[in-house]
Amino acid sequence: MSLQRLQYLHGQWRQSVGALQMTWARLNHNPALHHAGHMQRLAGLLQARYGFSRGDADAQVRGFFARKGPRGNGAA
Repeated sequence: MSLQRLQYLHGQWRQSVGALQMTWARLNHNPALHHAGHMQRLAGLLQARYGFSRGDADAQVRGFFARKGPRGNGAA
């Protein structure tokens, strides 16, 4: 199996885990866990779609949220 295929599958897995984390957070009214689920899901999407490594995808997501804040509106 190629490295790109493995990164795609790992990205798909991380998207699923992120979605489950967001759902669990909503059920338990836990906004911090909900935010973490969004970050994991977005990193998984970057891995699956663009073939980023896990570290690169995480760095991209952290950088985005650091610049834009958790709601994406520039308010950190």
